[in-house]
Amino acid sequence: MIRVAIIEDNASYMKAMQVLLGSCPNLLIVYTAESLKDITTLIHSGPDIAILDIDLPGKNGIEGARIIKDSLPETGIFMLTVFEDEDKIFNSIKSGADGYLLKKDSPEKIIDAIEAVYRGESVISGIVARKMLDYFNGKEAARQKELSSYNLTKREKEILQMLIGGKSYKQIADECSISIQTLFSHTKNIYNKLNIHSRAEIAAKFK
Repeated sequence: MIRVAIIEDNASYMKAMQVLLGSCPNLLIVYTAESLKDITTLIHSGPDIAILDIDLPGKNGIEGARIIKDSLPETGIFMLTVFEDEDKIFNSIKSGADGYLLKKDSPEKIIDAIEAVYRGESVISGIVARKMLDYFNGKEAARQKELSSYNLTKREKEILQMLIGGKSYKQIADECSISIQTLFSHTKNIYNKLNIHSRAEIAAKFK
């Protein structure tokens, strides 16, 4: 039996969710509320899955996800919302959300997603996944365009990408089949062209 908490301030949608989940013999609703005001009672109900809207009165669902994860790290957090914008998607994931579906997704998909999150899987709506892919592709394209403006050599670009990826100097030297001294020479050239002075500045520049 999967114990489910629902936090949703739209009364009609809450009712629809109660009917939907109530029709599934393997799901048990242990807590419902229209806000996160009584977070203590929510936590004490011990849900396996907490379904959160984002636009809640008081603490929003993203803040709630973080609080629930801090207190109940094993509880799966499932965002069910109308929002499709990148900020809310990524902030939800950073706050601990294991699933992110839209209210316009089918009832079958919502039930399947609840069960998948309970099994330890991550579930994202197809529309949301497309937005995430577009975001990362756009960010990578912008990064490549920026890199081209620094007139780095092919080797310097290769080394810079590894520095951005957090690899150690030894790992980079080994993968490039060069000595540490040669690597430091390339790194010095990179720093000069980018007008930076440390790896920390690389991380900040290309985060």
